[in-house]
Amino acid sequence: MKEFSAALRRHDGERLRAMAACIVSTDGVRDARLRYLEPIRAVRAAALDSLVALYTEAHRLADSVYAAAPDSAADLESRFERARNLGRRAAATRAARRGAEESRSDGVSSAAAELKTIRAHVMVRFAGEEVGPAAIDRDTIVRLVRAPGGVWVVYAFDLASDSPGPLPY
Repeated sequence: MKEFSAALRRHDGERLRAMAACIVSTDGVRDARLRYLEPIRAVRAAALDSLVALYTEAHRLADSVYAAAPDSAADLESRFERARNLGRRAAATRAARRGAEESRSDGVSSAAAELKTIRAHVMVRFAGEEVGPAAIDRDTIVRLVRAPGGVWVVYAFDLASDSPGPLPY
């Protein structure tokens, strides 16, 4: 995680691409400090595959319900939020699966493999022309996954306010 923070500060796009299965933009990033790590969690690869299917289908259904709602529906905003939240969960779970595949050192995929995941809270300082006259600090959630014998791979890099919240892995 410290190496990831250092690559952010250096704007080292090549290193970030090697460490991440998601897009990590360094525009405006001036500093990144690890605040704390949550406990490591375990999930079976087969469970992650099931969650990908579940969240993808749930997002599709929620999006359909939102799109079919009349403009005057009283719960239109909550339908939109539900669809957006499920979309974020589906995207994060697909990225976790992709990250687990990139982490595998032997290239062998096993549904029974126990993957490790962790959430890191990083304080990112944004400054410069992209941000405005005053620097701003934002709590950022960095999610990582590791296959057995593999390296940690970043699969999500989100502002805490945009993070899909706790996931079951």
